[in-house]
Amino acid sequence: MRILYQRLSSKTSAWSLLLVLAYGLGVISADLFSSPADETMAVTFVNASSQPIVSIRLDFGSAALQSTIRALRIAPGESRTLLLNHAPGLGFNVDVRYADGTQQTFCALRGDTRAQVSLQLQPGYGE
Repeated sequence: MRILYQRLSSKTSAWSLLLVLAYGLGVISADLFSSPADETMAVTFVNASSQPIVSIRLDFGSAALQSTIRALRIAPGESRTLLLNHAPGLGFNVDVRYADGTQQTFCALRGDTRAQVSLQLQPGYGE
């Protein structure tokens, strides 16, 4: 009887250990391979000017990460949506260059906690 109890006990322990390990691996992999929704933004840039936009450069970061995103050639009236791996509300730097040589630089959306935003771009915006 004692041998039967030891076998059942060791099988139960093995299954318990296996379940705990599987759960732990699931938690770790979910944390490593997922991006929390509250850490991303979708920003749509709309060229509301009569000039083509040659480029838009975004600079943003945190204590552990610094990123730059560049969008090229946006015709008047057209828009471009960029996804940022950046928490809403922290703000980011924008540098817009128009075909006529006009350049604007500004900090956008600091304190704005919306995850999806549309910015109308035209010379003078943000200044």
